[in-house]
Amino acid sequence: MLKLIELEMRKHHFSKNLIAAGIANIVIFGFLAMIAFVDWGADDYAYSNYSVSFMLIDICARATFIVFAGALLSKFIIQEYRNKTMNVMFTYPIKRHKIIAAKLIIIFGFTFCMIMFTNLLMGAILLTVNHYYPFIADALTVNEAWRLLLKYSISSLSAAAMALIPLYFGMRKKSVTATLVSSIILVFIICSGGSGSSLSLNSIIIIPITLGAIGLWIASLSMHRLETKDVN
Repeated sequence: MLKLIELEMRKHHFSKNLIAAGIANIVIFGFLAMIAFVDWGADDYAYSNYSVSFMLIDICARATFIVFAGALLSKFIIQEYRNKTMNVMFTYPIKRHKIIAAKLIIIFGFTFCMIMFTNLLMGAILLTVNHYYPFIADALTVNEAWRLLLKYSISSLSAAAMALIPLYFGMRKKSVTATLVSSIILVFIICSGGSGSSLSLNSIIIIPITLGAIGLWIASLSMHRLETKDVN
């Protein structure tokens, strides 16, 4: 499986996605900085405490890389069905479900790693800036830091899993547009709440866990369908 994953990454020149993810992080940083300056002095300032600040960072990270995952699903799976490349791959002496599994593992792993990386990077920048130019009233204790790390690790895992949900809509008619649009709709649903609010749908733990489970179920269903409808 590891060899298959490596071959898939080489075939799709995966290093280019790392460059794109780096650019996405720069955009996220710019957006967060803009909020900090525009919202300065407001009663519900977005960076009033660490809990709300890290929630805002996590929302931006999940929103960005769930859509990014939709683009990867389109590139790795949907487009290969449309241009018949997948049919050629199915002639290889490799089980069909392993081919799809390798693609989904890459997308899931990339999405999880990038959301976690973005959370940690932006969190570190926030702590560094606040150390030299204090603007957050409360102090971040070690216990709270570990609690936030655990919380957003779970959030990243569930986001990476739910990012597979658009595969269901894209596979219905092998549509890249449907895949991307459903990714965007998913972001609007799960990331509602936003700046200045202590509540978002993602904070209701059962919702991201349920959506994550649905994403994993869709991934397993897509591999099962390879033996029947999708290859006919």
